[in-house]
Amino acid sequence: MKVPLKKNISFAYNEAFELIVMMGMIACEPQMVKTAEEYRIELDPLNKEIFTDAVNKMSPHMLRELQFFFGYDFFHKALDYAFYESIASSRQPLSAVSWIERLEVAEASEISVNMVYGVYYDKMEELLQGREWEEIRKDRIGLIERVKATQPLDEVKEAQEPLLECLRHPEETKRRYMMLISQFYRDIFAGWSEVIREESERALDRYEAFFKGDPERFIREIHKSEPEIFQVPSTIHISFVSQVGNHHIWPFEASHFWVIFGVFNDRVFGPAADREKAELFFKALSDKRRIDFIMLLRERPRYGSELAAELGITPAAVIYHANFFFFLDLVEFRRSDHRLYYHLNKDRLRELLALTAKVMLDE
Repeated sequence: MKVPLKKNISFAYNEAFELIVMMGMIACEPQMVKTAEEYRIELDPLNKEIFTDAVNKMSPHMLRELQFFFGYDFFHKALDYAFYESIASSRQPLSAVSWIERLEVAEASEISVNMVYGVYYDKMEELLQGREWEEIRKDRIGLIERVKATQPLDEVKEAQEPLLECLRHPEETKRRYMMLISQFYRDIFAGWSEVIREESERALDRYEAFFKGDPERFIREIHKSEPEIFQVPSTIHISFVSQVGNHHIWPFEASHFWVIFGVFNDRVFGPAADREKAELFFKALSDKRRIDFIMLLRERPRYGSELAAELGITPAAVIYHANFFFFLDLVEFRRSDHRLYYHLNKDRLRELLALTAKVMLDE
């Protein structure tokens, strides 16, 4: 069945996402620096200026609070998943102020409970032990005992004790994150908000024009997925703050989802010089796990948790390694049976092997 892409996909600037993406990137700065080096990404000078200004304006207390709520693993999400979910639950884009107002009236225990899903979404079977999430999430006290008994994945294991603190003291937790988010917006983000909006909307216009001209090509070549993913309404938020990225946010009990999409995805995922592609291909294959990744996909498509189990790594690490292949057009997403599967582009692998030989032999 052909998916009506133009009907199901829209583009919008969602300022609330930019606010928390910025908070998360600052809290996870060492990880972001390492990732940029690994992916050969050079931050835009304006973006560097914004982040430097933000760090200079933060007090030690604000930084500690930022790291408490956001500073675990930027790609996995943990306590901060609850904030992403609360934004994504709105079909319409939210200004930072309107989202803060919505967060102010949200039940404190609801946000704290949603933090559990952020920390444990890839270990939910172990956490729930046969029960349904919608049933368990209503029992905060029982949920505390389940969290105490279930070890999170290594990349977010440091979030377990802070999560228990949030579950035990939801009202105090709310006062803390409301003060942090409001102060960060007022003292740091607001001064740059129009600049960030202008840069994001400039890229939005470019992407939207590309999409309208050839929806399937945009989804396959720039989004790095198959059109079948977009069988329900979705909105693509173009993010200047993240620069490069492709994150899907599916809110609870909703028939829509959001995508946080970097302003420079077309530079990284699109065409590049032969030598640069060859160098990145060598980099991609320099890790045995990534070679094993390709060998597994050579046999058949696999979904993220399946790859994680067979490779002996975490689902978040699967995403990290997969990005090398996305940049090279080696791997793409396809949706089947309510799961996203990784597919190997064998023709592209042959092209890259031939390209590498051409560059190395100067032929």
